[in-house]
Amino acid sequence: MTMTIQKSGKTGPDLAFAINAKVKQAQAKFGKANVINAVLGTLADDEGNIIALDSFYKRLETMDRGLIASYAPIEGEKTFRDTVINLLFEDYRPDAYIEAVSTPGGTGAIRNGIFAYADIGDPVICHDYFWQPYQKMCREFDRDFRTYNFFTKDFKFDLASYKKCQDEALKEHDRLVSIINSPGNNPTGYSLSDEEWDKVLEISKEAVARGKKITLLIDVAYIEFAGDGEQKKFFNKFSKLPENLMVLVAFSMSKAYTAYGLRSGAVIGISSYKQVIEEFKDAMATSARVNWSNGVHAPQLILVDLAKEENKGKYDKELASLKAMLKERADVFVGEAAKHNLEIIPYFGGFFAFVPTARAFEITENLEKENIFTIPSAKGIRIALCATNKADVVKLVERIAFYMNK
Repeated sequence: MTMTIQKSGKTGPDLAFAINAKVKQAQAKFGKANVINAVLGTLADDEGNIIALDSFYKRLETMDRGLIASYAPIEGEKTFRDTVINLLFEDYRPDAYIEAVSTPGGTGAIRNGIFAYADIGDPVICHDYFWQPYQKMCREFDRDFRTYNFFTKDFKFDLASYKKCQDEALKEHDRLVSIINSPGNNPTGYSLSDEEWDKVLEISKEAVARGKKITLLIDVAYIEFAGDGEQKKFFNKFSKLPENLMVLVAFSMSKAYTAYGLRSGAVIGISSYKQVIEEFKDAMATSARVNWSNGVHAPQLILVDLAKEENKGKYDKELASLKAMLKERADVFVGEAAKHNLEIIPYFGGFFAFVPTARAFEITENLEKENIFTIPSAKGIRIALCATNKADVVKLVERIAFYMNK
């Protein structure tokens, strides 16, 4: 018997946070230095301590309490929204109408995008290596979550599967939302190439030419850790799109600003039509008001301050240091995987790397007996490089390879 009316059903605890609870228990029993924690998507130093940027948190510590306590505008501070757009696109701003509305992290952006651009029963399509809350949101809102093969046999984006899934979804529906998490995909570290983005847009334009409505919802939570600027070139491709092809971008302050718990982000709308973008802004503000009312004020103000010319130097230096640290860990991972003949999905950037295997749960159970913690799934093992120092990466790869060959 149940009193709830949730459509999502009983899903149980979030796997990542459940395994992280095991990590804490193991650390308390055996000591932090004797536990490898490759679980959560939070940047940690070589001792396993979460990193919190000085440039960000010193501003929070000295900020007037009245500002911290105050409400932000429902759609977010105007200076914050403008700053988000400038920081996101840099030199690759599309030739289009663009608006941003604040959200509690990238999650809020994805939530509102699904709710506003897919109706009850409408399809939401996504690659089959995905962040589980996408699916849970769709279940809660009665949207029809469908997946397609992310990769071909040689680990390229499976465009044929993408087109088939889109076409099937649109047989009995007039609209769909397509979620793509790139660059630096969670859980794989994969990034779509410029050519792959061209084909995605070509496939989308074919459908809207038949009168269908398509919304591309792009989750770029890891974009700052997936290259040195060139990874943003694909944004240019969203210029002069057809009226029925909308692009939403989910922006997060969690990763690049180490502000995971302060829940700040934005949803950015891109359209060639002014009316479409005005509708977007109204819909996003309405959803914000009736769900969380206002975004957290302090991080919005800090983002604006950090982006000022006189302040950005220190933040840019800190971010460059984080990116270099993550790249070093990733280079070790890729090198060790090759050394042990361990197949991995090509890593382009982001917080995670991925070992494909049908035996993930069996292998990770054995790893946990050695106090090595990762995230298993039906498709393989996710490894949080963001949280794992280079020495631990070496050991982790060796032990995964051992159990893979056992």
